[in-house]
Amino acid sequence: MTRTIRIASSARVLALCAALVAVPFAASKAATINYGNFPFPPSGMALNVSESSGTDAVPLYGPPQPVPGGLDFDPQNFVAVSTSGGGDFTDGQLNFTLMGPGLKTLNLFEAGDFSLLGTGTTATQVLAGAIIHATVTQINGVDVTPIVLVPSSASVGFNLVTNPGMVQPWSLGTGLNVGGQLPAGQNATKVEIQINNQLFAGSQPTSAAFIAKKEFILTGQQVPEPTSVALCGLLLCGFGLTAGRSVGRR
Repeated sequence: MTRTIRIASSARVLALCAALVAVPFAASKAATINYGNFPFPPSGMALNVSESSGTDAVPLYGPPQPVPGGLDFDPQNFVAVSTSGGGDFTDGQLNFTLMGPGLKTLNLFEAGDFSLLGTGTTATQVLAGAIIHATVTQINGVDVTPIVLVPSSASVGFNLVTNPGMVQPWSLGTGLNVGGQLPAGQNATKVEIQINNQLFAGSQPTSAAFIAKKEFILTGQQVPEPTSVALCGLLLCGFGLTAGRSVGRR
């Protein structure tokens, strides 16, 4: 998709520049939008949450909202569409740094809808895929030589022969076991996260294919904060003392 902006005067140039300054998240192809820092509940922080695309204008994911256990994105323009032959790829990349007491797992869930119409073969199809890359740069609060983890991915696909129709639901999910790729007792307290998402729609001369991503949620399991662990220890200790006194009085 190509957009052309015609500017007739220097006044309009200045107006355009002012608009770009006033709206830092303005859509632009092959650009990067940095949404800033967000809490990653219950005890982490997602730093420099940013998105980019080499195929389409951004935003595709849109800004996140903290939810119990992580971040929720509500994509508005993350689509791929093809009619009367050809194909359309939409690629979106999400980057951020996750810091906290220790990331054990990172889970991705996304969903949307698709339509496959007309007449044709399995070549009229839609595909969706996601892959999580992670690099650990800090363990137990100490910077370390970057540790590149084994990535995790998932994909789904549908075609006109087996899945004809309009506005049909799709979803996929995948999870990255961070703690399981580190030695026992080592907590990943700083992790660089990169997530790549792709949609594809392919059609034939007498068919149409459409797919959209409309939900994208990241959640993670984190080790308890030290204060929480200490509090639990004190509560258990207190319970034990109380129980002992009760037994002694009988």
